[in-house]
Amino acid sequence: MYREAYDYTGPLAAMIYKYLDFLFGRSPFTHHVFSSLFIIFQAGLFNRILLKNKAFGENNYLPAFFYVIAMLSIPDFMALSPQLMSMTFILQALSSVLRRIDNQATDQLFLNSGLFVGVATMIYLPSFIFFFVFLFSLIIFSSAIARRLLMYLFGFGLIIGMSALYFFWRGDLCFFAEFFFAQGLFIEGDFLLSFWEMATISSVFIAVFVVTVGKSLTTGRLTNFQQRVQQVIWLMFLGGICCYFLTNKKTGIELVFLVPLVAYFLTHYFMMIRKRIFKAIMPGVFVFGLLGFNAYAYSNLLDALVVSEVPAREANILVLDENFGYYLNKEAGSPCFSRSICQQAFEGLDYYEASSSIYKLIDRANPDLIIDELGVAPAIFYRFPLLEKKYAKRDSKTYYRTSN
Repeated sequence: MYREAYDYTGPLAAMIYKYLDFLFGRSPFTHHVFSSLFIIFQAGLFNRILLKNKAFGENNYLPAFFYVIAMLSIPDFMALSPQLMSMTFILQALSSVLRRIDNQATDQLFLNSGLFVGVATMIYLPSFIFFFVFLFSLIIFSSAIARRLLMYLFGFGLIIGMSALYFFWRGDLCFFAEFFFAQGLFIEGDFLLSFWEMATISSVFIAVFVVTVGKSLTTGRLTNFQQRVQQVIWLMFLGGICCYFLTNKKTGIELVFLVPLVAYFLTHYFMMIRKRIFKAIMPGVFVFGLLGFNAYAYSNLLDALVVSEVPAREANILVLDENFGYYLNKEAGSPCFSRSICQQAFEGLDYYEASSSIYKLIDRANPDLIIDELGVAPAIFYRFPLLEKKYAKRDSKTYYRTSN
């Protein structure tokens, strides 16, 4: 990772993908099953958090139900994304923070909160924003002393430090720091969905949010502690917005960070409904609105997806760019999963260590076809004449193997 795969995916997310593929094979169905399990676990955890902290006037399972419905309304919810996996540990941290706000003052709560946020960050880097969300919550809504806040910082830093130590032991610390942290935060964002496409997909999400929040804030009566719970969830909402702006790939999956707030206020809304006719009608309106409209809106975007065709006999391909359209029914022999990181890596061809690493990657992949969308193949072949002898140029950007 990072030395041989030009990407900024979190190391813990990469480890999860690695062992899922090792145990169950490279099947999308496996990822679909585990993403479903994550959603079910998160819904149960979120419901338990709210019940245990008496966030509502009565106990019920509406938070879990609405959590699942809101998750299912998000495009690509079946993809086992780093965002979805990191959300599990953010909810675990939320549980510890709310217990502390409820005056359960133990050092373990602070340490656990930091550990959970640290794990979430190593899965999905923009999740680090929740470190500050929960830090502010602990400072504002509880009487946390400096020693316990340092425990929170220590727990967060411990996970980051252990990850860095692992890459240091492998001799890859500089790659980890450069590609995961620096490139993961500061490369230019790529809007896979335009602003209007994102607004269309999330329009029902926004409408449900506005209706339920408006109703809850105008008619809801909360205890002091319930108000604090609500304020912490509002801070999480702001953290989710920040994650969207920090992420490199702007897609609909970022909505997972807004699900707790939507589920929370939907529960409030339905608990305040008194008229029987509305109690009978509104659940169907919200459920079919969230699921039906988002499915319809997202299906219209699928027409824009482009699959690049390559000859069937050339099953193993190496793409020198961030273009996954070539990989359908093909074996991906490419290390390139981020265009900016890939470009930076190939700028090192003039240096021995970097060029040696690139040669080993290409030689190990031994691709049938090289698709050079970055225009770096001539420099690679100039640097490695033995490699050049294996390939012949087909057109301006493709090279096919002529010998072994």
